[in-house]
Amino acid sequence: MKKILTISFLILSLLITGCLGTRKITIEAGEDEIVSCPKRAKPGETVTIETVIVNDADLYLFVNGVALDPIKEGFYQFEMPDQDIRIKVVVKSNGLA
Repeated sequence: MKKILTISFLILSLLITGCLGTRKITIEAGEDEIVSCPKRAKPGETVTIETVIVNDADLYLFVNGVALDPIKEGFYQFEMPDQDIRIKVVVKSNGLA
């Protein structure tokens, strides 16, 4: 019985420590335009966000109020800071439709 408790404690400890040291990523606006975005990341980790591709508008992605340039169409990256962050996506018509 003691062996089972020890193993259970070790597994629980590993699960808990996996979440420690990470920061929260919150989608503040434009959730429908985001294809994939992690909910948490460790400081210093490269975070990749995938968005929909728009043809008749311009899509802007902001991290804590700072606009990011895409690394390629529909993909954005940034280094996770040592704080929680907010993601905002804005789509504006470009008059080409």
